[in-house]
Amino acid sequence: MLLETSQNESPIESPTMLAQDDIPQPQPTIRVLFVTGESAKSKLGALPETLATILNNRVHFECVSIHAAGEHVNANVHAVMICLSRNDNSSGLADVLDGVEMRNIPILILSDAPSTGTSMDLSWNSLSMDESPHVMAAMLRGFFSRQLEIDALRKANHGAEIQTDRLLGEVTQMQDELHLAGQVQREFLPKTLPTFSGGAVAALWRPMNYVSGDIYDVRRLDEHHVGLFIADAVGHGVPAALLTMVIARGLPTKEINGNTYRIIQPSEALACVNRELLARQSNTTRFATAIYAIIDLRTRVMRMSIAGHPAAMVMRGTQSIEMVSCPGSLVGVFDGVQWSEKEIQLYPGDRILLYSDGFEFAFLDPPESQSSPHKGSPRYVNELHALLSITEPADMIAAMERRLDQQLLSANPQEKFTDDLTLIAFKVL
Repeated sequence: MLLETSQNESPIESPTMLAQDDIPQPQPTIRVLFVTGESAKSKLGALPETLATILNNRVHFECVSIHAAGEHVNANVHAVMICLSRNDNSSGLADVLDGVEMRNIPILILSDAPSTGTSMDLSWNSLSMDESPHVMAAMLRGFFSRQLEIDALRKANHGAEIQTDRLLGEVTQMQDELHLAGQVQREFLPKTLPTFSGGAVAALWRPMNYVSGDIYDVRRLDEHHVGLFIADAVGHGVPAALLTMVIARGLPTKEINGNTYRIIQPSEALACVNRELLARQSNTTRFATAIYAIIDLRTRVMRMSIAGHPAAMVMRGTQSIEMVSCPGSLVGVFDGVQWSEKEIQLYPGDRILLYSDGFEFAFLDPPESQSSPHKGSPRYVNELHALLSITEPADMIAAMERRLDQQLLSANPQEKFTDDLTLIAFKVL
């Protein structure tokens, strides 16, 4: 706030001089609370009127006693002058000081005591009562300039608080929408896993956050066939989750012709998913890894195709493990890609594990071995190998859940899970 002055007087100004066009017109009157003790009041006489004249009558001095001043300190006060003589009763002074400190109001103390008193120790501005009114007015000018900056900061802080409240509201809305998105995504997952006369199945699905870039399906294709499917969209969050929904809708299982049907084989099914993804892409490329296996429960033969996904794991009883892989491109990248198939003969008691690559990040190798790829199996593979002694799919999933919980509790904050996790365990009966 600037004060109008005569030609011979310096304007009340902020440290950065404002251009004339920037000065708001008309200027409001500046209010100074003039607090006095009884003895000091008799000494100062007409000091408020003198200061008002020096300050070009743009400052209003409100004179109050020291005992009643506390209730007059509010946000409309631009400065406080406290005038106390050594003989004055200072009762009520604490209330005034608390009020000005709480509101960041500048204060000037006039006293007939030596200048090394309490006010100097507390870094308050102090002058002798005998000081020239022009010096007092000059100090008040500095206060008003400072107060301009404080008012601007208060205004900016108020604006920041409003902006923060708005952002918090938007964050809350986003969280609610993500929760809803997670619920919608779960609609694409099996609500309950089917049962089979020749097999048993269990599954684990853990999103890294509200939604997952992984999706899985376990389908009873007919009385003798079961389909196991996992897809892992590249990326995280909502874009990856939306892509998994497209994949889930685009996975064909049977082709019905009148009273007959044909089970669509894994390689053909992945080709259909690939065409669906390519048809829905515009200027961005969205792709995913996938694995699809169909098990004939009569012959115990599993036919499998893999699209850039981790190899399947076949546990032969409780003694050996076979990693089963076959080459194949990611889905959603190239048109006209053909996927190969692999047949695996299964036997009673064999378990099949299909999983996403999130386990690789859930169970990281020690730093000293990460640069040595030929130094044994990766840690996450060893964690899956630890399930070899467990014979039932539900127990295997429960054991892995416990291991993941232990890993989550023991990991450093920067080592928390950074990918979605999906695991299907199937047992041949």
